Amino acid sequence: MKRLAVMSVLCVLVFAAALQAKAKPNSSPLAGTWNCVAQGGANGDVSFTLYLEQSGQGYTGSVSAPQGDAPITSITFKKNYLKIEVDTSDEDYSLTATLADGKLSGEWYRDGQRQGSWHGKK
Repeated sequence: MKRLAVMSVLCVLVFAAALQAKAKPNSSPLAGTWNCVAQGGANGDVSFTLYLEQSGQGYTGSVSAPQGDAPITSITFKKNYLKIEVDTSDEDYSLTATLADGKLSGEWYRDGQRQGSWHGKK
């Protein structure tokens, strides 16, 4: 009888642990694929995609645009404020944004000069 009670308790604990692991939400609202549009450049509105992954306590990623693909040099994300740096052989780009209601919106810079605004959503 005692053995049955112990086995029952173990089964309940294992089941509860499995449910908690399954129900755990993604701890990063930033990680994922973001469909974005940059406005204000010489070419008009330009669509681009951000691929962001959580890596330990930080992030890694890449950007894909009609002009080509590039790895992201650095990503800072604190208190819903995002800063992305992309250094290419021709120019350096920066994106700053605020994450609110599941959307990113902010400004973009080329070689340190503000070029326009941008926004993105998953």
